[in-house]
Amino acid sequence: LLQNRPNPFGEATTIGFELPSATTATLRIFDLNGRAIKTAFIDGARGYNEINIEKSDLPSSGVFYYQLETATQTATKKMVLID
Repeated sequence: LLQNRPNPFGEATTIGFELPSATTATLRIFDLNGRAIKTAFIDGARGYNEINIEKSDLPSSGVFYYQLETATQTATKKMVLID
């Protein structure tokens, strides 16, 4: 799981991730209270993949955590949405 870019972001950001083989993955975005804000199910290809997140996907500006989960691995990073 790569750091989203840009970070912090205002209108949109891209989250990239590498997969060792084609697999399904789940991307979840959480607020600081641990509530899931957005969930995306991804049919990932072997190698580099990415997903775009829009400002409208999130309820407000602030700090969020995003987590990518596959059958064998879970990784989490932090991102910041600014107005």
